[in-house]
Amino acid sequence: MRKFLIPGLAALTLTAQAALAAEQPTVEKYEITIPKQFNIPATGTAKAQFPDGFPMGVGSGMSFAERLPDGALIFWAVGDRGPNADSPKYAAKDGDKPKDSKIFPAPEFVPKVAKIKVAGGKAEVIEVKEIHDASGKPISGRPLDKGAVGSTGETPLDMDMKVLAFDAEGLDPEGIDVDKKDGSLWLCDEYGPFLINIDPATGNIRKKYAPGQGLPAELAARQPNRGFEGLAVTPGNKVVAAVQSILDNEGDLKASKAPFIRLVELDPATGAVRTLAYPHDVDAYKSSAAAKIGGMQAVSDTKFVLVEQAKGKDGKMRNVLYLVDIAGATDISGKTAPDGKPLESAADLAALAAMGVTPAAKTRLVDLVDLGWTAEKAEGIALVDEKTLAVSSDNDFGLALTVADPATDEDGKKVEDPGKYVLTGEGKMLYKGKETPTKFGIKASGEPGFLWILHFDAPLAAR
Repeated sequence: MRKFLIPGLAALTLTAQAALAAEQPTVEKYEITIPKQFNIPATGTAKAQFPDGFPMGVGSGMSFAERLPDGALIFWAVGDRGPNADSPKYAAKDGDKPKDSKIFPAPEFVPKVAKIKVAGGKAEVIEVKEIHDASGKPISGRPLDKGAVGSTGETPLDMDMKVLAFDAEGLDPEGIDVDKKDGSLWLCDEYGPFLINIDPATGNIRKKYAPGQGLPAELAARQPNRGFEGLAVTPGNKVVAAVQSILDNEGDLKASKAPFIRLVELDPATGAVRTLAYPHDVDAYKSSAAAKIGGMQAVSDTKFVLVEQAKGKDGKMRNVLYLVDIAGATDISGKTAPDGKPLESAADLAALAAMGVTPAAKTRLVDLVDLGWTAEKAEGIALVDEKTLAVSSDNDFGLALTVADPATDEDGKKVEDPGKYVLTGEGKMLYKGKETPTKFGIKASGEPGFLWILHFDAPLAAR
């Protein structure tokens, strides 16, 4: 069948198509080069797979530092808690409920901030600095002890599945930005969640905020390892952090229909804190709890670019950039539903509005996947100028999990999910209560970190 368009409608359609095409940014695409001098030494049995050590991870968070006279761009960047891999659940003794664990093949790794230079057709790490506690002692990325503020409940394991020590100062940094008044660095972390201010010259922590200690106590209900993921410092020097996912405060996370994820705004000059609701794309995911926020960046005192980067209900990864405006958003600090339940109990945005809550406004900018993005997650966002964003991914320190001699399920399929196994305090590996020879290890993934620079045709704050 031949198709015809009414002339006026045809012109309107072509105009709309042209407008959509004009809205797509142009992109510069780079793989992040990490000189071997910054590699992280592998220990124990990991040395066989990583004789040169693990490549440094730097793409978890990013912010713009400066443009050099020759046009080179310099970015601050941060990695996370270090090389790690999923591992079986752990039960120290009979009768204990098995809890999550993680393999740390470089257990003494010190989380770091870095500088990346983009020039001459490449993006390269040029500087790395360790993060230290307030006394100048290096911290680690190992989890905090059970019961401590910020504990994830995970047990840290070495490559031989032996239990490692917890670290009371452990951090899992995920976002970075620059204080607009004194040039110090702000970091956010997934454990606490914590907000941390550090001296960029020494890497020493100057100030640390935690749930109930400068931050809203309800943030302690974050899902494990889904604390703060994005961080931005506004031109007016407010620090805004995004919790990665909805809070686990209703008693049944899988059934939750929570229509928002929390943003937290801190005024470091006064200590004043506000909590705001970001309306994530609930219907795009299998469950509200599956949604994740990645990096964020301020483009004005009230507008931010933020990325949702999680697997959609269709099984495909989403890496969608949104412009978020908090100008009219309600401060929900300490607020509950009329029945006393958490605000997350609201079934949808209409129910939230009926409680007197106005969430932040959002406008879709672009899905990075439509531009050819292939990395699993976009994690760092930096504002270069009013029309230019940089976006980074994390290489997860170049490692991937391996499974040897997996058990088989009742259908005869190999069970390769470490979460289906239990490691006992005696070192036995169990599958459904029966001992199995299954072993977990690591290998090089070959996954690079990516840094893209997106050039939009109009100022982002004006949208």
